[in-house]
Amino acid sequence: MVNNYTIKMTPKAAEDLDNIYQYISEELFATASAANILERIEKGIMGLREFPFSCNYVADEYLRNKGYRKLIIDNYIVFYLVEEENKQVIIMRVLYGKQKYENLL
Repeated sequence: MVNNYTIKMTPKAAEDLDNIYQYISEELFATASAANILERIEKGIMGLREFPFSCNYVADEYLRNKGYRKLIIDNYIVFYLVEEENKQVIIMRVLYGKQKYENLL
């Protein structure tokens, strides 16, 4: 039996997903693309239930020392922490990959 981790989404990460959808659908007028990217991001996040340690730590030393890992999906980065004792993956932020993220975490 596989002992999966649970996924916990922070309010900020949930807001990030809402903002991604809103930007792509309303600013770029691409509702289908917005739904598609959200589906891919959510599928990637759900994959962390079985493989929470499959992604690399972030490059920033301060954040790496706090345990931040990153899952890259298209142009977006899912930043997360793994709590081994609680068997939980905590999604901290979902950000556009080209922006400076260090100050946002």
